[in-house]
Amino acid sequence: MVQQAVVQSFLRNDAKAMECLQVAARTHHSPSIFILLGKTQMKAHRFMEVVWRIIIFLIICSQWIHSYIYTLHQGEEHVLPQALDAFSTALRINPDHADAFHQRGLCRLRLQQPKNMQDFNRALQINPDAYQVYLSRAALYGANGRYSKAILNCNEAIRIQPKSVRAYLYRGALKIYLKVYKEAVKDLTMAIKIDAACSLAYYNRGVCYQQLREYELALRDYSIVLLLPSQKETDLKVLINRALVYAELNDHYSTLVSFQASEILLSEAEEAHTEALRLNPFLLDAYVGRGNVFMDYGHIQATKQAQRDFLSALHHNPCCSSARIGLAYNFQVCGFFQRAWNQFTVAVEINPKSWTAYEGRAVVSLQMGNAYASFQDINNALKVSSDRLLTNRGVINQFMGDKPSALRDYQEAISLNPTYALAFFNAANLFFYNRQFEQVKGRGTAPFSFKPLPGLCCGKFRNPCRTLVRRFDSALSQFVCTSTGPTCMSPSEDTRLQRWTSHTVGHS
Repeated sequence: MVQQAVVQSFLRNDAKAMECLQVAARTHHSPSIFILLGKTQMKAHRFMEVVWRIIIFLIICSQWIHSYIYTLHQGEEHVLPQALDAFSTALRINPDHADAFHQRGLCRLRLQQPKNMQDFNRALQINPDAYQVYLSRAALYGANGRYSKAILNCNEAIRIQPKSVRAYLYRGALKIYLKVYKEAVKDLTMAIKIDAACSLAYYNRGVCYQQLREYELALRDYSIVLLLPSQKETDLKVLINRALVYAELNDHYSTLVSFQASEILLSEAEEAHTEALRLNPFLLDAYVGRGNVFMDYGHIQATKQAQRDFLSALHHNPCCSSARIGLAYNFQVCGFFQRAWNQFTVAVEINPKSWTAYEGRAVVSLQMGNAYASFQDINNALKVSSDRLLTNRGVINQFMGDKPSALRDYQEAISLNPTYALAFFNAANLFFYNRQFEQVKGRGTAPFSFKPLPGLCCGKFRNPCRTLVRRFDSALSQFVCTSTGPTCMSPSEDTRLQRWTSHTVGHS
């Protein structure tokens, strides 16, 4: 129809050209068709019709934008490219549409495209009271590790909309990452006052109480989360955290019950992912999710099944970084270090900003004996600061023979997280070999006051140090205690390399 209209317009049959374009405009709401129709009507001196045509198109465009916004809120990932084009088209027609800038920024963020921050900034220039844009910008800053700027954006959102649950929830989660747990509790409590059924606020507040060693309050919040409707992943973390709290309280029966409940939940999660794949055999998240569930089981048969799920996801989409990283960890657990290194390398090529891929490759490189390559990768991963990553770099420095740098990394990790037992243990290890026994006595004692780590036998250093500094009574009592306890670690286990994230980290 458009081609016919162009031909008719060239032959100066404006009436027939407008008729063809009106038919095309009713079926295809394209800007080019409306612009061509408007030019043809202007050529025929029908100016009022041009004005009405512009008004009609703007109404259609507004409805178009809102339909895409609704689809995005429903989590339909496959429409993201079309939605991005739609918002760009709308902005060409109306450059002052703040919501279109905001939604286009979200599309770019989810598609991992650049210039999403420019869209958020432009939306705020047009409408400075759009508190949701401040929250989107806070989420972006938080994802990049710029927690202070993220909190400032949350402050602006709360100033504009004091009853925003998301704003308090975001700010509370950001303060957890900054380890300001008491301030995080205040924000999360405010979120709960606004919405008493917000399970994520209870969960994150429980994490704060657990870190503050207020175990009764943590148990109360974790129990509330299990009573409220929430995602299976959150419930699994709650059960594991609750088991750890019961272990701290020496309630071993409740610890066992919580771990058994988490195993049941893992079975339910496996069934849910299997059902999702039955309904949609091309759903990558279901393959990756079920693979992670199998990895959590921990036995050989489940590990092989996880490998099959990760490979199935990569068969459908070779650029799926989460499946690639999951497969790499799977190979590492099975002892295939070169295969794991190859998968981590591909994940880095897919997403050069993936610090998880860099960290995993650093661990594998160290296991393969290439300490220098491991050091380079862990430095790339440390662009997102973390006490765990600093401890890993300290271990790498120690393997390279740079003990002063290793000690600095352990001390910085301790300053970031004063309850991080692994950093204390590795620092005590260095002090012991340097014959600084007084320092070992302090460092070797500290991990006992924190949550226990499997296989971490600090008495190996603490007992000889007490003997060498002539504290014979306490050394003898400690030797008696350890002789009836678990066996000490082997020399190869002296320096520990942490690879897995803790379940006691709150997420928003």
